[in-house]
This record gives sequence, structure tokens and C-alpha cells, in this order.
Amino acid sequence: MDTSTAFNLFRNSLQDLCDVFNRKEFQPLLEADVAAYLYHRLLENGCPLSSLYSETRVCGIGGEKRKFDIVIGAVNTSLACIQPVLVAQIKCFQRWGFTHQQLKRRFEDIITEDIESLKQLAHVLQSGRIEIVADFRFTRQGTGYLSGIWNQQRRRDVLADLCKASGITLFWVRPNRRDELEVEQIV
Repeated sequence: MDTSTAFNLFRNSLQDLCDVFNRKEFQPLLEADVAAYLYHRLLENGCPLSSLYSETRVCGIGGEKRKFDIVIGAVNTSLACIQPVLVAQIKCFQRWGFTHQQLKRRFEDIITEDIESLKQLAHVLQSGRIEIVADFRFTRQGTGYLSGIWNQQRRRDVLADLCKASGITLFWVRPNRRDELEVEQIV
């Protein structure tokens, strides 16, 4: 499978996530629920099981503890890692059960962990590095957590600038004013 095909499967799976959420068939409580659903949808949308991995290592990235949320690629059994065609990191902002401080820490984790990890992949994978922000927060503006401010900038713009500078694709799954999820490719 090539990166373009994997990317299209991922985009379709994100739209599927929005569709089932809007029909109230799926109410994810944790980030792991979103990752599991996307894994399932990727398979259903045609990704071969032999190419799909979760919470796994990527060949060429040091540190055995660094694992990526979803990776599409070929296994290298001698090195016990995946040679990727697409790597995705997922961060969720849930509606329930999180304090403002916890949400702020999750946002900062995108900057210090997710984006930094995806940047490290540039020498292994030029394109096909994706950050997904699954933003279930319904704010007064009706536009999700990333519409708020961090260090005098809109959170969405902070992530867009960082991803653009690093060649990382950024998807924002967010509520619209009718409280239905939409997927937007920001970068």
C-alpha cells in the first residue's frame, strides 16, 4: 500500500467517525475508544490487516518506548518495527470528565510529544505523518476546544503553524454550531 492510498483510507475513516457520532451510535469516552474505532474503520474501508498496527514502534526511530497510535506499513520482523507509509497520532478533547487544567495539559502534549515525535519521522517518512485532534468539546461558540486561546493565539492556529512548518498533516474533528461533528483538514 502506498501513502496516498493509506491517506485516503484514513480520511474516509475520519468521516465515518463523524457520521456515527452524529447518529448517536458512538459516544467515545476515552482517546483509546477513538483509536480503536479508527482501526476498525480502516480495516472495514479496505486496509489490509497485515498492514495495520496500533501503539507500535516505527523503524528508524530511536527509543523502544516511543510508540505511535496508528501505523500503516510493512512489518520488519528482524527489527521488530514497522516500515511506515502512514503514521498517525491522536489526541482527544472529551466533553466529559476533564478539568480545564487537564485539557490544557493535553493541548500542550500535542506540541511537546505528538508533533515532536512526528517531526522525528521526517527522515523515515516525508509525507504521511498525521496529527488528529478529535475535539468533542461543545463550547459557547460551538466550535470545539481548539477555537480557544493559548499564549495569546488561537489553539488551532498554533497547531496549524507547527504542523505546516514540519510537513505534518493536521485533521481537526470538531463540533459545528448544530453540535454535529465535522472533519476539517487544516494542513
